[in-house]
Amino acid sequence: MPDFRDVEPRELRVPPSRPQGAEPGKLQRQIAQFGPSMAGMPPPWVYEASDGVLVGYNGVTRATRIAKLSPGTLIRVEVVGKLRRAAAGDPKIGDLLP
Repeated sequence: MPDFRDVEPRELRVPPSRPQGAEPGKLQRQIAQFGPSMAGMPPPWVYEASDGVLVGYNGVTRATRIAKLSPGTLIRVEVVGKLRRAAAGDPKIGDLLP
């Protein structure tokens, strides 16, 4: 059964593979194409860390776009698995906003 949650995108942690956050060029293309709209946006995939925080793995750029252009707006994410490690110390999308 899918696990969907509504979360503040600024609070999502970035994955270890993207410690710098969203790729700037890709983020600018998405901003130009979609602006602050979430219409038709598929939910980003996240994993729940052992300490309960959510780590984005697919859709970091989408989440960053919404966090930047629509602060305070919740987005729907799909929790696709659990991580064995804690992630509370990892950077948040909100910490890395350009």
